[in-house]
Amino acid sequence: MRALHFMKIDYMLTRKQMYFMPAILVLAWVVGTGVSKGAMSLLVTCSYVAFVASIFSTAPFGYCVRKNRGFLLLLPATVKERVAGRFLYGLSFVGLLGVFCGILWGVYAMMGYELPLWTVAIGLCELAVGILIMALEFLFFYLFGEGKENWQQLSNIVRIAPGMAMFFGMTYFVGKIEEIQSTTAGGMGIDPEALSGKFMQVGVIAILAALLLTAVAAAVCMKVIENRDYA
Repeated sequence: MRALHFMKIDYMLTRKQMYFMPAILVLAWVVGTGVSKGAMSLLVTCSYVAFVASIFSTAPFGYCVRKNRGFLLLLPATVKERVAGRFLYGLSFVGLLGVFCGILWGVYAMMGYELPLWTVAIGLCELAVGILIMALEFLFFYLFGEGKENWQQLSNIVRIAPGMAMFFGMTYFVGKIEEIQSTTAGGMGIDPEALSGKFMQVGVIAILAALLLTAVAAAVCMKVIENRDYA
């Protein structure tokens, strides 16, 4: 399938950024442990990872201009295959960072940390939001194109702002949850553990909805730019 071929090309074009990923993942863990402990720190860590994914997953749009454009246009493929390859790159990149978060979750469990089921559900929601941010960013880049006035400044805002908002939002959320847990310990408030089943349902539905919306975004991009010279 040519779409997979274009996904591999995107990884080749952006391979330099992969060298920084180990350091960034360690930084994400440090940030998470600095905000909270145990499962709460994992939620912050994963939100920071999603923030990084929202930036790095869009890197091919910057590489596929100037000197690389002529080479890519020579490759036999349809617009749909090019766009599908780009979306597969984004999904796989976010997925790889999601796997890292899953591994970190497993390490914490083996170390004896208590990891309530509802925190796993929130983690799934974080992954869903990360996928959705990636899809919307791709949709923006394809629909509005590059080379416009103030494109660089606008593209930087689009790449950074959503993920940053998610990270700070999760940090605030973790603080509120810890307040609720302290209140519950005193015999008042709502215990999140009692709603674990509902949270898991929401998490699974969020993942499926994010994947569906990603497919819709890809279809829209294919339809809109099929008459352009390059996708």
